[in-house]
Amino acid sequence: MNELLLVTAVILLAACADNPASQSGEVQTAPVASSEDFRIAAGSGWKGHLSYLDYSSGSMSRIPVEIEISEPKGRTLAYFIKYPGETQYNAREKIKFSRDGRELDGGRIVARELNADGDLVLVTAFRGEDNERPADIRMTYEISSAEFSISKQVRFDGESEYFLRNRYLLTR
Repeated sequence: MNELLLVTAVILLAACADNPASQSGEVQTAPVASSEDFRIAAGSGWKGHLSYLDYSSGSMSRIPVEIEISEPKGRTLAYFIKYPGETQYNAREKIKFSRDGRELDGGRIVARELNADGDLVLVTAFRGEDNERPADIRMTYEISSAEFSISKQVRFDGESEYFLRNRYLLTR
């Protein structure tokens, strides 16, 4: 029993010694977010476009879009997407936050930073599918009072690089 405890202690010490954060004395914390981070974007007047990779042609397409973002409620942010001229595609969407703030719509938050303009940038990563193929998916949310964007990048299994699948880019 004592030997088992000793071996376990040695393994734990070795693992900690290889961790740069433990060597520098820094405490590493996972990035978190809440619906409150999106409060600055709540309201109407958002206009812009959706750019998306059209798999049938292999090229990027662009269509106009408008979004109205509701005030955050609890761990949920709701928004309404309007596609002028293509109202059959209008949709109500929700972004849900995990209780611990480490996940956004089921994706693990891998980065939280302020860009050069002081806008909040959140990046999530998760496994999923795109075009019925398994893939790593990365979502990027850029949030400010004047600009809002949601980008989806995809890396199919067996591929080394991510590509831009779609991006909502709006201003008000």
